[in-house]
Amino acid sequence: MSRTTTIDFDSQGTICRGRLFLPASAEPAPIVVMGHGLGAQQDFRLPQFAERFVARGLAVFTFDYRHWGESAGEPRQLLIPNKQKQDWHAALACVRGLQQVDASRLAIWGSSFAGAHVIKVAAEDHRISAVVAQVLAADTASSARHFGLGYMLKTTALGLTDSLRGLLRLTPLYLPLVGKPGETAVMNTQECWDGYLGLVPDGSLWRNAVTARSVLRLVSYRAISVAQRVKAPTLLMGAREDSLVAIEDIRKMAAKMPHARLEEYDCNHFQPYYPPYFETFVSTQADFLVHQLQP
Repeated sequence: MSRTTTIDFDSQGTICRGRLFLPASAEPAPIVVMGHGLGAQQDFRLPQFAERFVARGLAVFTFDYRHWGESAGEPRQLLIPNKQKQDWHAALACVRGLQQVDASRLAIWGSSFAGAHVIKVAAEDHRISAVVAQVLAADTASSARHFGLGYMLKTTALGLTDSLRGLLRLTPLYLPLVGKPGETAVMNTQECWDGYLGLVPDGSLWRNAVTARSVLRLVSYRAISVAQRVKAPTLLMGAREDSLVAIEDIRKMAAKMPHARLEEYDCNHFQPYYPPYFETFVSTQADFLVHQLQP
């Protein structure tokens, strides 16, 4: 088991909360900073990945974005992609100030929507040594086209209404984050209900809700547009049966990145968190990270 410490850090004047996982060695270890996907919190199975990385001699830092989980920020459940990217940069600044780790050997790990974040962050921060992105939202504009015109019109109207409520300082209008097929939710394909909600720990205070204004900004947050600027070695892991992220979009991204390695699997978007695919994903990632972060 790792040694675990709670660490707070500032992001644009708001306090975010993270957890530092340290291996048994007294020597400063290379570190992996991990962030979760759309509306997810750091306790949604990220510790299972972290413990496996720690067992290989790596330190890990997970965190909650502003407005989510244990981090501060009002209104709750607000998801603005560029604000979350700022949180990533703030988390990296925090980690680089820790004496317990060797921040000259630093990797970033993101799943799903955080897979888009790590590509965006690595395109801007060339001190990052390695990147891991699993079932990543490579091109949100491409993904949005599969939802249909009726869905897009309805969620856009709700988003505009909520934006106006925000300007008037009224209580937010919320959408379900996860729904069943046919329901008006941000994620509503067949695999989402059981796959996503199975990640939520017992007793969690997490709500299945996101501010409706959030959907207006998701489509324009296209990691594929900056992928060619990523200099760090990158492991991309895609799922051929993913109903949320097209494997073709991840392939297009990989083709733009001179230092990317793409691995594909016959699974859906959520199976990497669960056996048996968890073992395949975490082992491959640990091997990659140890290799890239060795002295």
